[in-house]
Amino acid sequence: MDDLLELRCKYCGAPLDEKDIKSDSPYIKCPSCGTSQQRVDAKAYMDQMMGEIKSWISKAVPGGFSLTQTENVDPIARYNIYVNNVKPMVDPEIREFRLDMNSVISSPLIVLPFSKEKPLSAKRTSTQAFEFNAKLKSIEPLAIDADNKSVIVEAESLAATYALIVNNSKLLGDTTPGRFVLMANNFKESASYMSKCKGYEPFAKRLNALAEICLASDFVLNGNALDCVVKAEGGVKALEEAKKEIFRSPTMAVMIRAVDVEISQAKTLLHIAEMANGTSSDPLHLLEVLNKVSSLKYPNNRDWNHLLDKRERDAEMFAGIESIMDARNSGALPICSGGGTLLYPFWDVDLKYSFTTGALFSKKSVEVTEDLLIPATFTVCDAALSSPRKGLTDIFANAPEASIMSKIKGQENSISGGAGIGVLADSAANNSPGTKKIVVPLSTKTEATKLVEDYLKQCSTTHSKLKLSKPFVKRLIYIPCDVQGNKVILPKEFSRLAPEAVNLLGTDKIVII
Repeated sequence: MDDLLELRCKYCGAPLDEKDIKSDSPYIKCPSCGTSQQRVDAKAYMDQMMGEIKSWISKAVPGGFSLTQTENVDPIARYNIYVNNVKPMVDPEIREFRLDMNSVISSPLIVLPFSKEKPLSAKRTSTQAFEFNAKLKSIEPLAIDADNKSVIVEAESLAATYALIVNNSKLLGDTTPGRFVLMANNFKESASYMSKCKGYEPFAKRLNALAEICLASDFVLNGNALDCVVKAEGGVKALEEAKKEIFRSPTMAVMIRAVDVEISQAKTLLHIAEMANGTSSDPLHLLEVLNKVSSLKYPNNRDWNHLLDKRERDAEMFAGIESIMDARNSGALPICSGGGTLLYPFWDVDLKYSFTTGALFSKKSVEVTEDLLIPATFTVCDAALSSPRKGLTDIFANAPEASIMSKIKGQENSISGGAGIGVLADSAANNSPGTKKIVVPLSTKTEATKLVEDYLKQCSTTHSKLKLSKPFVKRLIYIPCDVQGNKVILPKEFSRLAPEAVNLLGTDKIVII
């Protein structure tokens, strides 16, 4: 029990640093969760935990036996006490910890700078895990044979690692400066624990790699893009090497998907650092834009949450920002004709459909190709996610009505009304944005595809003779618009097809560079 005579964090149960224990300061900061507390509170929690451990031990060992006298007890007696009294009590909980750990490590364990994430759905708190670690340490002297001792030591490492990862998961939802340094230290300590556990070597390598990526995140947040690039490159390489080992270890296979996400995040971080270090003449402004985009609140919509909550989408989002920053530095964007002062991003969608017109011998099938335009900001508009007609150019609602005779004779050539939109979209050509302000795209191609597919499902219920092919999202284009106060004024070519989402968002709910 002597090694437990130390101060413990009252918030998470972690042992506090030796330098803090020896310090005369009345306040102590936990090196694991980052919270500050009074020394007297940390001491009170430690005393409480010691009492609980002694009570727990008293239920496990025969009356009158004291662990402080363990070394003086006959080894055979110690072995029998462990096998008959202690082992039946701790083995079930050790097995549960192994299962709980598999659940935890199957989730991505990092976030990008400025990003937030909900804590992991861990069954135990970090306090419970640290306390179990302390209990195992207390009964370790009883496990005198190699096999039982190995089980206890491994369980101690699992419990401590579990606690540190849970602490890190709480930091995922915090943007306090320095959180990535705390996470890096926790990952390094966890890696040290897991490297002692047989079969967990790939996990230990993953943890060390995540520590490097967290340090890279801290560098970029402090404006040090050069060192961020170095750390991020090392982190990506280490994660990819860990992934190779995971493939060779069936017991670690639960981590594959999570590691893939982490590799994607690390590459995105590297991309951000390279942008800040090279392509951007104003790296601080770039980081400010990334912060705004990462901090956006998307509507809570059960049909969309599975896409908008995906961390993988960040890579495409940041690529859109990079293209804008490149265009600002002598690059170009696909810009439509027009003289507006604000460039608004739209997804240009190629839609092919057919319909039947005419009667009797005049009956025939007509094939039509149309352009749909989707404002690339629609993902932050609740109305557009709930009603796709409000998030794009609703060509089927604004189609010109053909005469009865044209329908009978089969002279209809379209049942949609997007001809003007097609001309505008076709005018897009790579040009410099000059001094025009640019709206940042807030959606991905996958999300644009889903919106138009949802729209077409609605249309098919009201247009019985309509036969639709799969829409093709061609590219992102920028359309010059004007601004009046908070209102975005779309070009006259939109006419009655102006997406309602643009007006609902205005300029307050979007990000403009």
